[in-house]
Amino acid sequence: MDNQPLKILEHYGWNSVFQDSFTPLAEKGWIPGRIIAHARGKLLTVTEAGELWCSIPGSFGRSMEAEGITYCTGDWIAIEPYQDNTGGLIRKILPRMTALKRLSTGGGSRSQLLAANIDTVFIVMGLDKNFNPARAERMAVLAWDSGAQPVVILNKADLVDDPKAYTERIEASSPGVPVFPVSAVTGLGTEDLRGILSPGKTGVFMGSSGVGKSTLLNTLAGAALRKTQAVREADGRGRHTTSLRELFLIPGLGCIIDSPGIREVGLSVDEEGLNSAFSDVVDEIEALAASCRFSDCTHQGEPGCAVSAALADGVLSQERYQSYLKLKREVEFAASREDDRLKREREKKWKDIAKYSRELKKREGT
Repeated sequence: MDNQPLKILEHYGWNSVFQDSFTPLAEKGWIPGRIIAHARGKLLTVTEAGELWCSIPGSFGRSMEAEGITYCTGDWIAIEPYQDNTGGLIRKILPRMTALKRLSTGGGSRSQLLAANIDTVFIVMGLDKNFNPARAERMAVLAWDSGAQPVVILNKADLVDDPKAYTERIEASSPGVPVFPVSAVTGLGTEDLRGILSPGKTGVFMGSSGVGKSTLLNTLAGAALRKTQAVREADGRGRHTTSLRELFLIPGLGCIIDSPGIREVGLSVDEEGLNSAFSDVVDEIEALAASCRFSDCTHQGEPGCAVSAALADGVLSQERYQSYLKLKREVEFAASREDDRLKREREKKWKDIAKYSRELKKREGT
């Protein structure tokens, strides 16, 4: 394959960075593709030749497991196509530019990949019974950590008298995150969303079931790409209409990954990602810390603490500061659990190697 532009794949986000990563692999006869959906070990990919169902060969699957690598919707990959072009084998996952992940559910310490190579994370909340600034704040932390730009969509704005009041609450709890009240019923805000999307870029919808992610997708596409269902009036919750993460190309607007509703937003981020989401708080603390009486001040009520004084005077938001401390503790706890898990895995690996070595010596001695 030469270095000529890949017209079809460019619509899906293919660019010079991915081309540079792929060029050495083209000599093997492999072709590039992007994962647009996956289920039960089979991956639906889009290539220059169209869509292909691909599978992972055992050897590559084992090496992925050994290295702790997994795939997800949005990944760019190298494919060895079958001769009859009915499918192919995935041979390599290209380096990601961004990756959205959360802490896996069930109390574990592993990260769960939600989407790869995304430019915008659309945090969707419904203005029925789903509005929750603290939840939006947590999702914004995940988005900033991924390397993508978070955007909050306050859907179903036609159900409230004053959408601006809700917008202001999100803007206060998540500075730097654009907020758009939207209604698929009246059309409010839909053109604003179209202005955020652009050809060759990828966004992902993230939010609870019933917030209207699939309806928004259909509205932006101008076609029924996803089935939709009504939410329960009793609690505002919706059924899981969307059962898998799937990437859709919307002509003239780029790509959108629609995903199942998520209930838990476990933080799987590092300190840098958290600080990006709370840059206003972190910058203020750093500026104030120079005026603290003690150089090792923890800003927890010590005499002469400039941060405590700023909190008391309202110069620094108490609510925002407490949110930062709470999420910082959560991130540190998750990191400690991850370190313990990796340590156990390393110990098990070397025990298995030692056991295999002893068995090999026994066989050689017989």
